[in-house]
Amino acid sequence: MKIKRPFEQFLEIFRTTNRESKELLKYVFEKSDNISLWIIGLAIGGVSIFANNIADIQNVILPCYLKPILLMLAISVTSGIIYRGLYLYLFVLLDGNFRGIDIAFSNQEVMDLESNLDGSESFSQVVDTLKNGFGDDLSYLIPAYEKINAEAKQALYDSVVNHYLKCIEFAQMDANNAMDFVADTYSKFFGKSKEKFLKALNGGSVAKKYKWAISLTYIFYVVYILAFISALFAFVLAV
Repeated sequence: MKIKRPFEQFLEIFRTTNRESKELLKYVFEKSDNISLWIIGLAIGGVSIFANNIADIQNVILPCYLKPILLMLAISVTSGIIYRGLYLYLFVLLDGNFRGIDIAFSNQEVMDLESNLDGSESFSQVVDTLKNGFGDDLSYLIPAYEKINAEAKQALYDSVVNHYLKCIEFAQMDANNAMDFVADTYSKFFGKSKEKFLKALNGGSVAKKYKWAISLTYIFYVVYILAFISALFAFVLAV
């Protein structure tokens, strides 16, 4: 049985965790949306009752209490509607983030896009790096390397290193071409510029959008909940 590297084990653990988080996000979104819809419905119902029976209610509740109650209910409804819109936008952002994380944590083998050499490697280590990064097996050169003189060793060493670096350049160019093709294809079907898709594929301002979206969502959530609760207590005190 092949023992997995710690790196591979951690990636597998977090791939599983990421899938579970996506399911939890969907569940929380559905429950939160139902609760917010229920509270907003109650607040709208309260405003409607007050509006349709304003003359009778004024005989029971003084205007100094009635206006703040109506104001808090209106704030609750307005901020609740904004919260639902922001939460939907946040849900879309999070879903995209989870998809991006899934891609980043993919266990598919890919070519090295950055050099893993620091110049201190032995010839056999350079050969192993090339094999692991690109599948080129030059291990047959190792016995020959051991038999040649120092000058020839240096030339062969530099040759393999240069070959590895050339492969890195090719992999980077190929990755850029793939991203360009994907962005161009998306732009044709969605009507957005290719540059915007490239920016999104390369990370863009996703993190910044997520930060302000989650902050605004939290603020409007707190406002609409507190406004609704305050209206309830104000109504109890008024009567």
